[in-house]
Amino acid sequence: MIPLKKVDIIIEAVKVERITYVLEEIGVSGYTIVGNISGKGPHGVLDHNCKAKVFENSYIFTVCTQTQADEIVEYMSEVLKYFSGACFVSDIYRVELGEKAQKKA
Repeated sequence: MIPLKKVDIIIEAVKVERITYVLEEIGVSGYTIVGNISGKGPHGVLDHNCKAKVFENSYIFTVCTQTQADEIVEYMSEVLKYFSGACFVSDIYRVELGEKAQKKA
């Protein structure tokens, strides 16, 4: 198993393009974006039926190294001063294909 970090970002949709640009500049090899999410947080309830993108939130997650996660958190700490959202970092492990078979050998 390979230790990695998972970074979860919930942010206003208007910032998604800039955040993905920063992820690529940091060298993150991939990410997933889920748009038009709804939920409840410190800023109240966000209704997913809103037609104006300015009020829409998106969810971005990526798996990366500790160094990359640190850079993402540094960037997001500035973004979250001006835009509503959240950023979480978790410890995860990637299982390599065939790892179980290698352990038996």
